[in-house]
Amino acid sequence: MINLFTSAWFISRFGVKAAMFQQTAWAALRNLTQIYAQTLGGGIGMRIIQTTQLFNILGSGGGFQLCANSYVAALSSDAERTANFGVIGGVFMLGSAAGFSVGGAAQTFGDLVPFQAAFGMLCACTLFGMFFLPYYAPDPRPIQGEKKRGGVLSPLRVFVPRKQAHSRNRDWNLFFLGAGTFFSVLATGYVAMALQLVATDVFHFKPKRTGLMLSLTLLVRAFFLSMCFPRIIARGRAWVARLDRKDCRRSSVSSISSTSSSSSSLTVRIDPAEHPDYASEAEVPDAVGQPTTDLAPTAARHGATFDLWFLRYSILLDGVLTGAVTFVTRDWHIFAAAAVLPFASGTGPAAKGVTLEFVPPDQRADALSAIALVEKIGG
Repeated sequence: MINLFTSAWFISRFGVKAAMFQQTAWAALRNLTQIYAQTLGGGIGMRIIQTTQLFNILGSGGGFQLCANSYVAALSSDAERTANFGVIGGVFMLGSAAGFSVGGAAQTFGDLVPFQAAFGMLCACTLFGMFFLPYYAPDPRPIQGEKKRGGVLSPLRVFVPRKQAHSRNRDWNLFFLGAGTFFSVLATGYVAMALQLVATDVFHFKPKRTGLMLSLTLLVRAFFLSMCFPRIIARGRAWVARLDRKDCRRSSVSSISSTSSSSSSLTVRIDPAEHPDYASEAEVPDAVGQPTTDLAPTAARHGATFDLWFLRYSILLDGVLTGAVTFVTRDWHIFAAAAVLPFASGTGPAAKGVTLEFVPPDQRADALSAIALVEKIGG
């Protein structure tokens, strides 16, 4: 959790590229120290391994995911951002699923082999981040006279209700969005651990069978987030866009009718060869006879609308499926639950996409860190 604060500060100060390969560099150093501790063995080795957890403050999986999501936010268009959050989340799940199997298989060649393999891959990731990831300059510092932004605790300010311009009211959207995400994770985040405990204590699963169950749920989650989630978002946004275009057509027809009735001397002629496909492409005369363009809702509005709908019903579906797990009575029910529950795992990417619609671009790193922090606390 501390790493999320330090990562967000590092992104705002030095840029996302420096923050990205720093995560894997410190994690590689932690693994190297753990390898040395295991060669020593005994109480000294155990204390060294416990001490190495302090490396997580500067580099860990949570900070790495935050940096990856920051890259997704920077590289993606408004129409693709939420879907890409799901894809990158699915890739993380796929890596976790493979890690359970590959780590267990590598241990047959020696107790240190999993640590050595992890060290090699972390070094490769660090070099890749240094030489191949694009560079994005950090946000410029505020000019003299402006209130200083940033700081290690800046992500916490994202969910603080802010005063609206030209109004005494406060904007509570981000506060309730963060609260909803927190309670959703609080209610359902323990499911993976609960499945493992129930499988072991009630149905007497052995470690190998438990590992297969965990790999199954991670693989299904990776499939849903990488393959299904982007298609749901794309088709849902297209559906909302069609609804908005229909509304635009109705409003345009009503506007033309009222204008024609109030101004009998004005004649509107539309060449059939030039008939627009959508009402937003038509030029609607105003009261004085000058053509004005009726703008259609933007893609960002379509995305924000559907993403919010998806977020609501994803949380609801997640709660219903989690509650249904209480009816498990046989061992194969555990595998069924592990295969079905991941289909309600789009809450996190959708929450990130909706949150970024409420903040300016220079606060996206803090917003992503705030959502990740809420998920960590709730889980």
